[in-house]
Amino acid sequence: NYSIPKFSASTNEIKILYFSNLLESKGIEDVVQAISILKTLNISQSFSVDLVGAWYSKITENNCLQLIEKYHLPVTIHSPKSGDDKLNFLAKADVFIFPPREPEGHPWAIVEAMAAQLPIISTDKGAIIESVIDNKNGFIVPEKNPEMIAEKLKLLIENSELREQMGLASFNLYLNNFTEEKMVDKYTSTFNAILKS
Repeated sequence: NYSIPKFSASTNEIKILYFSNLLESKGIEDVVQAISILKTLNISQSFSVDLVGAWYSKITENNCLQLIEKYHLPVTIHSPKSGDDKLNFLAKADVFIFPPREPEGHPWAIVEAMAAQLPIISTDKGAIIESVIDNKNGFIVPEKNPEMIAEKLKLLIENSELREQMGLASFNLYLNNFTEEKMVDKYTSTFNAILKS
């Protein structure tokens, strides 16, 4: 149970964060393609992207690195982080993106992004739509759709009020549903209901 204080950056650059294994199934290629599309759009605000995680496929890594180099994308790749290093990335971010292509359970990275008061772009995989409510604390986009990711990123990059509003909604959803105390209460009531039936 924690909240991540927002870092007040002195720059106007919007920081986009992807924090997960750098796997095709986790949508990493869709993120990089979306950034290449975003770069062709007329964006009124400067932005950069941090990809934090480990590569597990040379093919996926090469595909992403080629795109980043070919189009000079404002993308920095970081090795996996934990503890204070992880919290530092979350605190400095403005937007969180995690668009898996395959079913997930309930990704802890999304819960952490909610605690960090971030708007979130994700896909309808597994239990994600329980924590990312479309148009409330972020956007649910179809899987394998970099065009839609780019469109939603553009919207969030250019609209500080929307980022703030959705970030606050994320934090409230976290406080109401995902703190340790709330999760224990929910598990207890679920187990009791099962035992009584």
